[in-house]
Amino acid sequence: MSGGADPYRRLFEVAPALLGIASAEGYLEELSPSWEQTLGHTREELRASPFLSFVHPDDQAKTLEMTTRAERSVVLNFQNRYRCKDGSYRWIDWTSVPTDGRVYFVARDVTDRYLLEEELRASQRELEARYEQLEQEMGERRQAEAALHEQNEAVRALSAPILQVAEGVLLLPVIGQIDARRAGMMMGKLLESIVQSAAGVTILDLTGVAAMDAETGSHVFSLVHAARLLGSECLVSGIRPAIATTMVELGIDTSSLRTFGTLAAALSHALGLRTARQR
Repeated sequence: MSGGADPYRRLFEVAPALLGIASAEGYLEELSPSWEQTLGHTREELRASPFLSFVHPDDQAKTLEMTTRAERSVVLNFQNRYRCKDGSYRWIDWTSVPTDGRVYFVARDVTDRYLLEEELRASQRELEARYEQLEQEMGERRQAEAALHEQNEAVRALSAPILQVAEGVLLLPVIGQIDARRAGMMMGKLLESIVQSAAGVTILDLTGVAAMDAETGSHVFSLVHAARLLGSECLVSGIRPAIATTMVELGIDTSSLRTFGTLAAALSHALGLRTARQR
């Protein structure tokens, strides 16, 4: 700088910003002391080699492009990486203006900000990945729940199958214990089937019931009574000796039940009732 610029030399030397002047040949001619503090190189070392030699290899192409543009017009907020004395790199943000064949620039170290922004971007990518994973897991869970619902519906249907064994004759085979929920489902399906088929006879087969308690007995009577209210004669088949003994011990009144030892006997009687009604 000339003597007329001496009042600015002091400012140039003490400014915390990275100040400098670059030549058209690609060298740094003047640098403020802050460059030494930022990069660790002395100013002499920085001026001794083309500035492109300090630029990160991945940033050299865009730096060359920026240099060509900087010789003709103002450049704002151009960023690249400069090599430090210890081999690490710092992100530098440049603003420059061309004057009299040289490029005057003000730069600043934005490494901390860049790293923070990169960390934020990484966190955002991680959150997006987690969100996509959560969406996928929720979708899989909804599919699993739908499949489970279908399976439950299939199990419910199998737990209370209503079979039309002949015209006007329905068969409800009961397997296992009957709780309140299952009894309600059986009741609904049975009554609906009686109405739809106009069944005059319903067979409630207990061959698949190994044991009976008071609750199961109560549900059986409720099914018989409901069928009769709709005009369908209800026959009970397949009562095992053990179940008959239990019913007596529990004091269950079976006088109102028409019972049969086997399903075949109940079916034969049901067909006879149907024939009699058709006459």
